[in-house]
Formats: sequence, C-alpha cells, structure tokens
Amino acid sequence: MCFLFCHKFDACVHIIYKTYSWVVNKISTIYVKELNSINEIFKENSLLPNLFKRIILFFKQVLCILTIKENGICVLPYKNIKNKAIINVITKIIAKNTQSVVLSNYLNNVEYVTKSLINRKVHIYNGKILSNYLIYNFVEYISKLKNEETYLQEVSILVNNCNSLNTENIIYLANKLKRINIVTNKINNFNKISTYLENKMGIGITITNNKRKSLAKAKIIINIDFNEETLNQFNINKDAIIVNINNSVEIKTKLFNGINVYDYYIEYDKKLDNELLKYFDQKLIYESMIIKNNYDEIMESIVRDNLQIVDLVGKNGIINEMEYKRN
Repeated sequence: MCFLFCHKFDACVHIIYKTYSWVVNKISTIYVKELNSINEIFKENSLLPNLFKRIILFFKQVLCILTIKENGICVLPYKNIKNKAIINVITKIIAKNTQSVVLSNYLNNVEYVTKSLINRKVHIYNGKILSNYLIYNFVEYISKLKNEETYLQEVSILVNNCNSLNTENIIYLANKLKRINIVTNKINNFNKISTYLENKMGIGITITNNKRKSLAKAKIIINIDFNEETLNQFNINKDAIIVNINNSVEIKTKLFNGINVYDYYIEYDKKLDNELLKYFDQKLIYESMIIKNNYDEIMESIVRDNLQIVDLVGKNGIINEMEYKRN
C-alpha cells in the first residue's frame, strides 16, 4: 500500500513510519519529475551516509514512495520509467492527491505516463490554455520577424465557440490590430460582438464562413478551435502563417508552402526556482501559476512579467527565422 510521501526526516525509521501513517491533503498542482540524483530525495545538506541513502532509495523504489520537496517538486524514485505496472501505481497515487500536474521534459515524452494520468482524469498542463492568452504575442513575434508593425496586421481568426474567453480575445485584438476577420460556421453567435465593437468602439470586423474566399489572401491565421477536417475545407493562402491555439491540425493540400505552428517557447522575467527551470518547460510552469486568475489579471501578468515568445514550433521542430521573411 503506497501513500504520497512528504519528506521531512532523514532517518530511515522515520521514512518507513511516515510512509504508512501520513496522508497528504489534496494539492492543486504537483510538479512531477524523474530521479536524476539520489540527493534529490533528501534535504539539502543531509548528513546521512551514502550507504543509508542507497538503502532508503531502495525501499522507496520497492514501495513506490514519491517525495514532495519544499519547492513543490514531486520526485519519483526512478530514473527511467518503463514498467507499466509501476507507472499505474504512480499515477494512481498522483490522482488521489491532485487534479493537475506539470510533467518534466522527460516525463512529458513517456507516452504511457501521460496516457495513464489522462485516464485517471488528471489534467496535464501542455501550454494550450496559456496560448489562448498569447494570441497578440504570437502576432507580435511574427510581425517582428517579418520586419512589420504589429498594429498594421490583418489577422483571420478561426473560431466556432463563442465563449467568454474567445469574446474577450476578439475585443482585445480588435483594439490592437488594424483589422480582424472572424471565420466561423456559427455567424449568428458572433453578431453581438460585431455590433458591440461597432457601436461602442467604432471598430468594424468581418464575420464570414466563405470557404473559397475568406482565407484565400490571409497572411496570418489564428486557429482557435477548427479541427483538421473543417480547416481543410477552406481555400487557404499557400503562403499563410497559421498558429494553432487549441488543436494542432495538418494542412492537407500539397500547394501549401506556408508555416503551420504547433507549439511555442517563451521567456519571462518572473523569478523561478532553479530546479523548476532545469527540468520543466517555462510555459507549463507559467500556465500552472496563472490558471486561476481571470482574463484581465492574466493579461496584466503577461505584460508585467514581460512574457515574450522566443520560438515557434512546427511539425519538424523550431521554425527558422528566415522562414517568416519569405512568407
């Protein structure tokens, strides 16, 4: 029987006792990483002899004991996670103690770990939530590499869900950019936004679902929620730059010679624990920190922390800066 273990003592007897008698309260987010050094499961400057440390690690591996450190990082007692039975035990423990996790760069690439956590209804931060608040930053990054002004950009937004977040984003972008075009299969749902922008702010936007014309000349396309089947029904400008926010879709036409963005990397001024920075993607850490804030608070944080897009990622990896200049 295994319980999530919060390490407070170095003596072996205390560790064994705590394993069976102490239950952790539900934690909002756990930062989960593999073992890289035996010292990670002990307090800094621990005076325990190495032999005792190896014995304790052995028991942790046998009993599948996870170590929660003071900086909020949960260290697994294994360097390589391949055994599916062990993974099932680990994910079961995690699921009992949290609803969301940030996985290390290594664990994010262990498919059975992510699959097992998802099956247990544990949310894995992947940067998609944060990307919804960074649409202007994407346009700003693209404009910079194209040597163009951001406020002069015309952007086409592919969106069907008229929820509060998408509404806030449309209003925000309409005030920041030269022009935005809403491409949607649910035109009636967005008419209120169009009326509000025109009457209250004097800003006109286009709302269309014309599959032949709406994206034929679009240079920057923000795909919020179109799936692959829907997007490929449209005649897309062969040199367009497409940024996928929630769904990574592939453009099927062989004529397409533009840029299709699947992922991104960021940097920001907010000071973080060095161990977090070493083993976890910065965007996943940031996403986990801002998730409970409202729209205005998140947008203010992004500006305050000087968050910057530093790279966009396509199907074959980081997109070379020269690619933007030819599109």
